[in-house]
Amino acid sequence: MSEHSNDKPVPKPLATPNIGIPSTRIPSKIKPPKMNSLHPAVVHIQSKEPGNQDENAPSQAKRPKMDPPRYPPPLSKPAGTGLKRAHSALSLNVSTCSSTISVARGRSEKKAPLGPSVVNRVTTNVKASVPPAKSKKTKRPAWDLKGRIQDIEEQFLVSRKTNDELISQLKLNEERIALLEGLNSELSQDVQCKESKTQEANEVLEQLQKSLREKEEKLTTVRTRKESLENQVNTLQQECTGLQSTIGQLTSAQAGLQAHLEATKVILQQAQAENEAQKKMIQELQAKLYDKENKICVLETRTRQDEQTRRKLHNIIQELKGNIRVFCRVRPLLPNELDEIPEEHIPHIAFPDPDNREVQLMRLSDISLNESSVVGKTKTPVKYDFTFDRVFCPLSNQSEVFDEISQLVQSSLDGYNVCIFAYGQTGSGKTYTMEGPEELDLTLDLDSPCLGMIPRAVQQIFSTEQELQKKGWQYKMDSYFLEIYNEVIHDLLVDSPSDNSVKHEIKMVGKGSELYVTNLTTVIVKTEKRIHQLLKKARKNRAVAATKCNQHSSRSHSVFRIKLSGNNSITGETCEGTLNLVDLAGSERLKDSGSEGQRLEETKNINRSLANLGNVIMALSQKADHIPYRNSKLTHLLMNSLGGNSKVLMFVNVSPKEEHFNETLNSLRFATKVNQCQIGTAHKKVK
Repeated sequence: MSEHSNDKPVPKPLATPNIGIPSTRIPSKIKPPKMNSLHPAVVHIQSKEPGNQDENAPSQAKRPKMDPPRYPPPLSKPAGTGLKRAHSALSLNVSTCSSTISVARGRSEKKAPLGPSVVNRVTTNVKASVPPAKSKKTKRPAWDLKGRIQDIEEQFLVSRKTNDELISQLKLNEERIALLEGLNSELSQDVQCKESKTQEANEVLEQLQKSLREKEEKLTTVRTRKESLENQVNTLQQECTGLQSTIGQLTSAQAGLQAHLEATKVILQQAQAENEAQKKMIQELQAKLYDKENKICVLETRTRQDEQTRRKLHNIIQELKGNIRVFCRVRPLLPNELDEIPEEHIPHIAFPDPDNREVQLMRLSDISLNESSVVGKTKTPVKYDFTFDRVFCPLSNQSEVFDEISQLVQSSLDGYNVCIFAYGQTGSGKTYTMEGPEELDLTLDLDSPCLGMIPRAVQQIFSTEQELQKKGWQYKMDSYFLEIYNEVIHDLLVDSPSDNSVKHEIKMVGKGSELYVTNLTTVIVKTEKRIHQLLKKARKNRAVAATKCNQHSSRSHSVFRIKLSGNNSITGETCEGTLNLVDLAGSERLKDSGSEGQRLEETKNINRSLANLGNVIMALSQKADHIPYRNSKLTHLLMNSLGGNSKVLMFVNVSPKEEHFNETLNSLRFATKVNQCQIGTAHKKVK
């Protein structure tokens, strides 16, 4: 027997009734299957039996040919295929009928629904038409072909019987479908009638609802209007009541106002009389005020004249004191020096004059020039007396010293050139006198009692300038700060010492006598704080080094100059003065300093410039024809300050140590020569 084909026949679509319900038509004749192959339905039934192979699997061996069995009358198609098609068609008809009934129910909600008996009967009949599944038989062995054919014949007979039952059931279903189609048409007509009536009722209902809304809006408007009118009535009633009470109050108040008016008339008459008296008094006061203003103008004029007189007298007093004055200051012993002198006093220096104008040196022993210890036997003390304009003992403080030079600072504001410089050996306290201690912060510690002469002079200049503003004076101030190191000028107001590569030279302005330094930083200052910032920067940039004589020896001459240009807006008077504050480098002998290399060169230049300063002072005192100002940068820069048109003050600073006796003696002798010098009269500089 040959293998059968796996392709199943596709059922053809059936005709559909006019009512829209699909139906299937069972063919009247079923052709018998060919004997040379098994029908697909038979193969399908066989595959469901236990032990059978998959329907898609090919046969493993050829079957032997057998005689054809005796079948009943042939059918047009296999029974299995007809059974499946009939079953699917009936299921489709049942689902379509159910959907049609559901649509009919939705269209007519108010009409009595279709009874469930019809649907239930259709469903029951369809289910009854489907034959129950037979229990699977045990699988026959492959060699029992006769048994297997017998099973197929039994299955075919059952399928044929089932097919006949389905055909009869299909006819019954078609009759029922026709009944349902008639019922469906009646329901459709009823639904259309109900829909038209429902639409008309809805239109009437919408009109009624619209009318009702309009009536309600009108009613709401009327009610709102009514409430508004009631509120207005209540308000008017309250206002009426209030007005009635107000009328009563005004009536009673009118009588009181009438009485008050009478009293006011009496008061007004009295006030008018007083006003006349006040007018007379005002006229008298205005006349007195006019007299006072005239007196004030006279007094202000007199004050300005007194200020001019004060400046003249002040200048005369300074001239009587001498245009070159010398102050001597002996510094106190330092803490490390007190250990060497238990008595805590200086035995070789005395101050015999109660007016603080004399200082006395006593040589208590033979002291070598290059030794710090006493050599030889004690002899009778040799005394050296010196007289100066003022002598400050070690107990004197910075404030006492500045009180003596404050008049010279005032002279610079009056238009004079003033020069104050500190001279003395290294370690004698020159920098402390001029600037204050090294650890002092000039921008913070402005109230410190250790403040030096330079910051104190700045404070006096600004405080006096504020007082002179009341008298019409306005000042413009500019300043510079430089040092002369090894006969080279360095700008101390640069941001870094490395910026001093620019060469600075001293030149004269035009054909006049005023000097200026090229490429120098000149700052216009308007506040005291700004000058203190400049002083702080200059202190950092100044050259300082350690020697055997002093651990913090200044190795250069520093010059701080502030130029004061004044203008009086009332009198039209102008003046221009300068204040030079100089801290000279310390003089020291080469044998005592032990300097070598760069320190040795610094010491030579310092001593040379100080010697030239002495030569200029001596030439001025002798009124020589030629004054050697240009022999050093220091004397050249101070030419106008040391000349006749200036006021000069020299501090000679003295060390209290006995080992420095010879250097102290030389400094005091040089200061005496300066004090004896007469350089002429200073003149006020007017623009």
